[in-house]
Amino acid sequence: MSIKSFNALLAKSRETSSYQAERLCVDFLAELNAAMKSQGISNSELARRAGVSPAYITKVFRGSSNLSTETIAKLSHAIGCKAHLHLAGNGASVRWFDVHERVESAHPGRSRGCAIEFQKMMSTLEPVNHGSYDEQECAFGQAA
Repeated sequence: MSIKSFNALLAKSRETSSYQAERLCVDFLAELNAAMKSQGISNSELARRAGVSPAYITKVFRGSSNLSTETIAKLSHAIGCKAHLHLAGNGASVRWFDVHERVESAHPGRSRGCAIEFQKMMSTLEPVNHGSYDEQECAFGQAA
């Protein structure tokens, strides 16, 4: 198989719902793993917090388990997080930003610096649609 035909086959497979479902799982597990590492949570500690066996956690990370939305919510909650899904049009470049309520910091200038950095970063983004917002259109993809 040539590189050209492989790339064409790969591009075609990326259009399938099976590929997209696996991609969602891989993305979730990568974020879960990163959050666990940053918090110093082991697989066995995650299992204890989620009320499942360590063997089940191993199975999840190997990709041998079909992740349900309930499992995603349970594992997210176990590390003190919430899971979110977002629909984006084909070809959209999606960026996620976690915005936390302002809490007075033990380092007074620190929270203000973070807010300024966030505003700078947000100002570099261009709006997707300059038109008016229509909740029905956004929810259902068509005007009411």
